[in-house]
Amino acid sequence: MIMPFLDNPERVLPVAVDPRSPSLDADLLALVRAIVPDWADADGAAVQPVHGGITNLLFRLESVGRPPLLVRIYGDNTEVVIDREGENRLFAALSRQGFAPTYHGRFANGRVEGWLEGFRALAPQEMGEPGLRRLIARRLRVMHALPAPAGGPKLWQTLSGWMQTAREVDFTGDQAALRDQLDLAKYAQHLRALEQREGELRRTHAGRPGWEAGFRSVLAHNDLLSGNVLTNAIQDRVHFVDYEYGGTAPAAFDVANHFCEYAGFDSDFEAGFPSRDDRDDFISHYLGHGATPDEVSDFSRAVDFYVLPDHLWWGTWAVVQARYSPIDFDYLEYARLRLAGFDLHLGGL
Repeated sequence: MIMPFLDNPERVLPVAVDPRSPSLDADLLALVRAIVPDWADADGAAVQPVHGGITNLLFRLESVGRPPLLVRIYGDNTEVVIDREGENRLFAALSRQGFAPTYHGRFANGRVEGWLEGFRALAPQEMGEPGLRRLIARRLRVMHALPAPAGGPKLWQTLSGWMQTAREVDFTGDQAALRDQLDLAKYAQHLRALEQREGELRRTHAGRPGWEAGFRSVLAHNDLLSGNVLTNAIQDRVHFVDYEYGGTAPAAFDVANHFCEYAGFDSDFEAGFPSRDDRDDFISHYLGHGATPDEVSDFSRAVDFYVLPDHLWWGTWAVVQARYSPIDFDYLEYARLRLAGFDLHLGGL
C-alpha cells in the first residue's frame, strides 16, 4: 500500500480546513480520506472536539473498523511563535522511531496523527503522584537520549524574539493597558541578565556531573504540561504528545518547564510548584541508578535556574497569543500569572 504522507513532513496536502465551516465534519472526513490510505473508503466518521489545548483546535475522528485519528488544525497566526517546518520534521522523526503517535501526514493548516487508544491526559495534580512522577521522569530520560536536532539550543534566541514581539505587537483599549501593566521592559532586562548568568554557571560548575547533565543539550519537549502527558493505568505507562515547541534545549530547562506545569493554567506556584523533596525524587529517577546525592543536588540547582527563563518563555508567549489567537482563553491574565511566578521564584528558589 502506497502511503506518501506517512512520516513524510515534506509532503503536504494543499487543502486548508476552516474550523468555522458549517460542513466541518465532512471536510475533516474528506481530508483524512486523502491522507490516510486505511480511511480512503470510509463512508462516515464520528467527529468529536478534543478540549484543553490553547494553541490549536483538535478533533477525534472514529469510523467503524479503523483506528481513530486526531486531526490538529493550527491556531491562527501560531507561526509567529512556532516553527511549523521544524515541528513537523521532529514529529515525523519521533513517529518513525515509535516514540510519538503516528505521523499520518500534513495538510495546509494542520496535521493528521494517530490517536493513542486507551490513554488519557493527566490532570495537573496527578503529575506529582509518586508513581506517575517517576514514570514521567524515566520517559523523559528516554526522550533526552534521542538524537537532538542540529544547530544547538535556541532558548535565548527564541525567548529574545518573543520578548521583542510581545513588547512591540499592537493592542488597543483595555488590552493595551493590560499589556503595559506587565512592565515587559523590566523583564527584558532580567532576560539579558539571565543569559549572562547561564554562561557564568557553565564556567563555574564545569566538571561537576550534575550541573553538566543539566546543561547538556538534548531533544527537549519544552511543553510538558499535564495535557501532553497521557497515561494508561492498565499498562502502567506514560506517553508524551504535542511536540510543536520541541527542539534542542538544556535538559534542566525541560525539567524546569515540567515542574512549573504542576501549577496548571491557574499558575498558583506557591501552592502548585513541587516541593524540593518531590523535585529531587523526580531528578533521581530521571538521572537513573548510580546518580549520587551530589549529582541530584547539582542538577536540581540547574533546574532552579531554568525556572526563571521558563516563566519568561510562557509569559511572553502568552502576550503574543493574546494578540493573534482566536481561542477563548485569557492570555494576558496568564502572562501576568507567569511573570508573577518569575518574581516569586527570583527570590525564593
